[in-house]
Amino acid sequence: MSHFDPEKHSCLGSAIHSWDPRAKIVSLLVLIFAIALAGSILPALAGLCVSISLVLISRIPLAHVAGFMKWPVIFLLPLALFLPFTTEGDCLYSFQFLSVSRQGLFFSLLYLTRGVAAALLALLIVGTAPFTVTIKALQEMGLPASLTQIFLFAYRYVFLLNEEFSIMSRSLQCKGFVRRSDLKTARTLAMAFAMLLIRSYERSLAVYNAMLSRGYRGDIPIPGRNGLAASDLFKSLLVLGAAFSIMAK
Repeated sequence: MSHFDPEKHSCLGSAIHSWDPRAKIVSLLVLIFAIALAGSILPALAGLCVSISLVLISRIPLAHVAGFMKWPVIFLLPLALFLPFTTEGDCLYSFQFLSVSRQGLFFSLLYLTRGVAAALLALLIVGTAPFTVTIKALQEMGLPASLTQIFLFAYRYVFLLNEEFSIMSRSLQCKGFVRRSDLKTARTLAMAFAMLLIRSYERSLAVYNAMLSRGYRGDIPIPGRNGLAASDLFKSLLVLGAAFSIMAK
C-alpha cells in the first residue's frame, strides 16, 4: 500500500505498547495540553525532550516517525518562518523593508517546539495500538457509540478509497492518459472521481447488507476490559508528573 499506515508498528513489544490504552490516552493528552500551554522556551524544550524520550522507548523505527512528522512540520514551518518578520518588537536585524524582531523569533521557536512535541505524542497515541483498540478505549471513556462507528468505518475505508483511486490512476496511465493543465485532463479526472463515488456507494451498500446478514443492529459490541495494572498506573504517574512539572515552570 502506498499510503502512510500509522498503526504499522502498533504491535511492537515496548513499555508504551503494553500501556493500557485508556491510561495512555489520558496521560498523553494531559502532557500535550501542558506542552501547548507552555509560555516559554525552556518548558517547551523540556516537553520536546520528554516526547522524544517516549518515542525512543516505544521502539518505533525512526523512518516511520519521520514519515509521520513531515506533514506536521510542513504545516508548522511556514508560520514559524513568518513570525520573526511579522511580529512587532525589538529589532535584531533589518534589511530594506524586512526586519527580524526578538519577540517574533521567540514565538517562532516556541510555536515550532510545541507543535513538534505535540505531534510526536499524537503519533504515540495512534501508532502504539491498533486503531480499533484506541477507539474502543475512547468509547469506554465516554465517546458516543455512533461516533465510535463513524471513526472506525472512516478509518477503514479511507485507505480502501485510496487504493481504488490508485487502481483507476494506473488504469488511466495504461490507456495513455497524461496529466496536463488543460480542460481535457480536468474532464477526465472529474469522470474518474465520479466513478470512484459510484463504486464507493455500491460497495457501501454491499458492506451494509453483509453486516445486516451477520446480525448488525446499529452498534458494535465491545468486550469488557480488565482494570488498570500497577505498571499502567506507574507509567501514567510518570507522564502526569512530567506534565505538571512543565506547567509549573
